[in-house]
Amino acid sequence: MKKYKFHLIVIGILLVIAISLYLKDKPGTLAVNSKTFAVTDTSAITTIRIKAENNEVVLERSGDNWRINNSLNAKPRTINTFLKLLMNLEVSAPVANSMKKEAIGSFANSISVSVETSGKVVKSYLLTENMHLGIGSLIMLNNETEPYVVRVPGFDGQVSMLFPANPQFWRDRTIFRYRPADVLSIEVNYPTNPQRSFAYNFLGPDNLQIKSLKSTNSIKISKDIARSYLNNFASVPFETQLTTRAKAVFDSLKTQPAYCEISVKNAANQTNTVKTYRIPVAKQAQPFDLNRLYAVIQNDTVPTIIKFTDFDPIMKEFNDFTGR
Repeated sequence: MKKYKFHLIVIGILLVIAISLYLKDKPGTLAVNSKTFAVTDTSAITTIRIKAENNEVVLERSGDNWRINNSLNAKPRTINTFLKLLMNLEVSAPVANSMKKEAIGSFANSISVSVETSGKVVKSYLLTENMHLGIGSLIMLNNETEPYVVRVPGFDGQVSMLFPANPQFWRDRTIFRYRPADVLSIEVNYPTNPQRSFAYNFLGPDNLQIKSLKSTNSIKISKDIARSYLNNFASVPFETQLTTRAKAVFDSLKTQPAYCEISVKNAANQTNTVKTYRIPVAKQAQPFDLNRLYAVIQNDTVPTIIKFTDFDPIMKEFNDFTGR
């Protein structure tokens, strides 16, 4: 009887160990909250950083808009869709121990994602794929070594593809997008005709000034006149981005003065600048295109083409405000 009792105890211990090992290695046993990598409140997000290989994009909230690498405007619809994605990231299972070593090795070529609120990191993780394992997309918290299988409900593709680090993917075709209340100052500079250049400054609700950039002359303008001008900055688009001869055109523009340069500083002290240039036309009565201009936005090295009709409302001159 004692002999059988001993055997039963041993069998019981082995059974407990077997069950423990089985559960530990079972892919479907979730040892983490399924929403560990999700952001429940995207309205508080101020910065999103995505880095992959040699590409990096930093998306920053600026009032009601988002900026790319502190330079270009981001597409609102794309940003809104991405914020919903961040809310719906879902862990479906931990990676089984038998696959863990290979899974961790996959993160050598991964996408790094950081989500911040006012400078504080709220989520930071790595995303990668391993087609050989055949278990789906992989995710892991930064500075940790526990990989998980991640999914987005309703999406059957590679999750990492939803986190592009190419700034051009996010870029909007809008150069300026401001509400009147967002604007602190504007400079409109005509390098070859400086007498036309001016600056708009918001010095207080009852102190709105237009100042000549050539002389010391300045005038106060009414709120209605200021609002009428500032409303023109609500949505100023470019027509297209050069895809051929971009470098040759950019190099030639660097050797000539701009036709008109416009800089806008917003309430967050961020400055958005665009330089416009005449487009030469060969063998025509007019030496320049009368309908379009080249434009270089911020520190971009790929020129765009803009329409005069889109820019004319913001390319005012100092005398337009003096009544002369």
